[in-house]
Amino acid sequence: MQKSIKMLFDFKHLYGFITTVIILMSLFVSSSFSQGILIKEHGDRMPLLMPDDFSEMKAVAWRVEPGKGDKSNPLIEGEMPWDAGSVMSYGTVLIDPIDGLWKAWIFGGPAVESTVEDLNTKNKSNKANEKSLHLEYFESKDGVHWTRPELPNPYGEYKTTNLIFDGNVAGGRRWASVIVNPDNKEWPYEMFIYANIHKERSYLEKLWDQGYSMLSRYRSKDGKAWECINDNIKGPMDSAVSFVYPDGKGGYITYYCELRDVRESDYKPVWDYAVASGAVRTVSRAVSKDGDNFVRKPDRILVDKDVRDHPDAEYFELVPIKVKGGYISMITMDFPISSTLNLRMGVSRDGINWWYPDRRQCLDNAPLGDYGGGMIFQTKNLIVLNDTLYVYYGGSEGVHADLYDTNLKTHIKAGMEYVADKPTGGLPANGALCRALWRFDRMYALVPAAGGPTLGTAVTKESDLTGKKLHVNLKTRPPKKVSKPGFDEGYLQVELLDSEGDPISGFTRTDCSMIKGDHKAIQVKWAGGEKAPKGAKKAKFYLKRTFLYGFEFYK
Repeated sequence: MQKSIKMLFDFKHLYGFITTVIILMSLFVSSSFSQGILIKEHGDRMPLLMPDDFSEMKAVAWRVEPGKGDKSNPLIEGEMPWDAGSVMSYGTVLIDPIDGLWKAWIFGGPAVESTVEDLNTKNKSNKANEKSLHLEYFESKDGVHWTRPELPNPYGEYKTTNLIFDGNVAGGRRWASVIVNPDNKEWPYEMFIYANIHKERSYLEKLWDQGYSMLSRYRSKDGKAWECINDNIKGPMDSAVSFVYPDGKGGYITYYCELRDVRESDYKPVWDYAVASGAVRTVSRAVSKDGDNFVRKPDRILVDKDVRDHPDAEYFELVPIKVKGGYISMITMDFPISSTLNLRMGVSRDGINWWYPDRRQCLDNAPLGDYGGGMIFQTKNLIVLNDTLYVYYGGSEGVHADLYDTNLKTHIKAGMEYVADKPTGGLPANGALCRALWRFDRMYALVPAAGGPTLGTAVTKESDLTGKKLHVNLKTRPPKKVSKPGFDEGYLQVELLDSEGDPISGFTRTDCSMIKGDHKAIQVKWAGGEKAPKGAKKAKFYLKRTFLYGFEFYK
């Protein structure tokens, strides 16, 4: 009895209990109680801010906030024989709604110490250690400090490991989508994972000709021991890049990489390892009612390069999250010229038509040699907790291919350099698990395009605003560091217009109090009152050195 009382009041036990309760409560409040559900809204934030909110825009542009690397990065580095080379991703990180623990099902690869010359001589290409990537399982109480639970799965001389699947068998596996459904009491854990990815090309082509993908389906009682329930899922997902989500209605959605033919307008550097196949990476979407049969919908590529993209840009994968008014996503970009991958932010009303607030990356590469300096492979699930969005990713130290390989027979001149013409395969992927974070209600903003004293304006589309209040989420720039106090300090003003586009008396720009500072949800006020008058149809925003992250009219 005394021992039980001592344990009950032991600080470590109490702290762990309180932490678990807080996490579970936060999950419930943010409507993310079932991780990976795409249909529910996450987080406390204003509706999406998009160009279709406005009928007129002048001298404004879009600002994307860059992700901040966690101060504890790298979170997991490889140390065991099966992951000494890399603890990357291709998998899932989530907060388990059943027990409140952070859990990761991600891939690790063994160390490859051979020289590049050895790799090419022996024709060990395709990143070498990717041929034997292993699916590993990790747990954490805080998302930062991770442990390796001992599972009864041997590896070499090790009788227990943290391995779920050994990558050396069954043709290899990749891209694990884990879904937790607390309502399923017997089998709450489900996994969609690519299998047979390293089998003979003839075998794979036969599979595809019959309408099957390389995707398999597993289930588990505890997330640790898994059994296959379908090794032959039908669908178009044949390029081994796909994440699967429940749609909240009993069905499933997957955003997957689709390889399309090279067009005349495409630019493919001769040293791109995929140029021989004539392929360009894009993203499409498929849906399923039962999880066993997927159909491409809509019948078109969703995410592909356009006239505003760098000619080298390709789209690799898309990881979405539902918010008020639509979806926000992280999109993995592939750049063959630099042989790197990084992340861009995408926004959509319907999950089908995607827009990019800025074509620059929201999580760019670190200097080469640092984690993330070469490639950034994000995991399935964008996690929102306490108004912070977390993106877990495998950050590689190196690039995909050796551009300067002098063992190859042909090279081309680029300025003062000679680079390899069509390098064989790629380099070993050596990296660690990291994470980046954003303030969830301030992912991107509308800003004056010129900055300084030049105003930007944006007029909303027509709607009945009568009797509604207006709140805004914004941050303004401070005054300049000059002798005149308050010089060029940022501000926001809003003017209400009638159906003819004319200002309404008492609610003009000069009637609106200037809003300055940093406000998550501040109410706009006019001399004529706090609510829009009868006949108010549009709002005209005047921005000076202001970041407008969102607005909302409501009764």
